[in-house]
Amino acid sequence: MKRGEKIIRALTILAAGVLGTLEFFDEFVPTYQSSYKRAHSRLYGSSVGKRRRSSFDPIESQKFYSLLNQLKRQELVHKEKTQDGVFWKITKAGLGKLKLLKEKKIDYKSESDNKLKIVVYDIPECERKKRIWLDEALKVLNFQKLQKSVCIGKSKIPEEFLFDLRKKQILKYVHILEVSKSGTVSELT
Repeated sequence: MKRGEKIIRALTILAAGVLGTLEFFDEFVPTYQSSYKRAHSRLYGSSVGKRRRSSFDPIESQKFYSLLNQLKRQELVHKEKTQDGVFWKITKAGLGKLKLLKEKKIDYKSESDNKLKIVVYDIPECERKKRIWLDEALKVLNFQKLQKSVCIGKSKIPEEFLFDLRKKQILKYVHILEVSKSGTVSELT
C-alpha cells in the first residue's frame, strides 16, 4: 500500500469515530489474527527488554506509529489521554485533508476496446496541477505518451473521466480522437 493510500485509510478510520490506539491498530493492520495487546506481549514478553520470536512484525508497528506521529505533527489527528487509555481523534483539518485526498485519488477502470484513441491536450501553465492530474489519469487508463501533450491507447474512456474533466474545468483543453487506421503509430500500441 502506498503512503498516500495509508494516510487516506488512517484518516477514514478515524473519521468514523474516536478510537483507542489498540482498536485503531487492529483496524489499520487487520492481517494480524490477535489483538495488539496479545501481539505486543508475545513480542516483548512480560518484562521489557526480552524479545521473543512471534508472528508480530515490529517493522509494521513502527510504520504505524510513524504514520500516526506524522499525522499528529501535521495537526490532522490528535491524541487524548484519559483514565480509560489513549484515544485518537481526527481534527477539522484532517477531515479537510481527507476530502482533498479522496478528490485527488484517480481510480478509473481500464477496459480495452481495441480501437486506437489519441488524447491531445494543451492545458495552460497556470493550471499545472490539473495537467499533472491528467497525465496521471491517462497513465491509469493505460495511455502512453507519444509526445509531450499527446497520449495514445486502446482503452475505453470512462464516463467518470469525462465528468472529472468537466468538473476540473479542463474539458475545453482536451481533445479525444478515435482513429480507424493507426499508420506508423501501430508499433507503440
